[in-house]
Amino acid sequence: MDLGTDIIAIIIVIVCILPFILIAKGRKKKEKKMLAALQEVANRDNCTINDYEISANFIIGIDHKQNRVFYYKNEEGVINEGIVNLEGIKTCKIGTKSKTINTNKDRKEYIIQGLYLKFIPRFNNNPEALFYVYDSDLKMQLTGELQLAKKWETLINKKLLQFN
Repeated sequence: MDLGTDIIAIIIVIVCILPFILIAKGRKKKEKKMLAALQEVANRDNCTINDYEISANFIIGIDHKQNRVFYYKNEEGVINEGIVNLEGIKTCKIGTKSKTINTNKDRKEYIIQGLYLKFIPRFNNNPEALFYVYDSDLKMQLTGELQLAKKWETLINKKLLQFN
């Protein structure tokens, strides 16, 4: 091979790889920004984020020492954040908002329109807290949100065992 062919091959490789590098760099920057926002929410409550998980448009985290769960979501400029003190919670459940579709006489199908973590308080006079994980109006399809919700439901309910 001659020098011209080598240069063209190198340029082709760079052009093919560069978009992936830029996408990864952008994702890391977004994740860093979301973690900083969640940490700011936790700092207001004198807490520290020990574990966290980032999805496409939200982040959830927990302070194991202070027994608090934190949530931050910035979707289309609308910021939604939340703090739940686990000492006042009886259980955590996955909640869904679904729509029924009749495909034929014998079979119905359900389409998930919303998915959230629902924190049920110990005392009935306290309100439930909801952390929205998925909304079909904002995102076409689920991409790991159900698995993330199940993971955090399990983690939180294990944590709640220490209060029962």
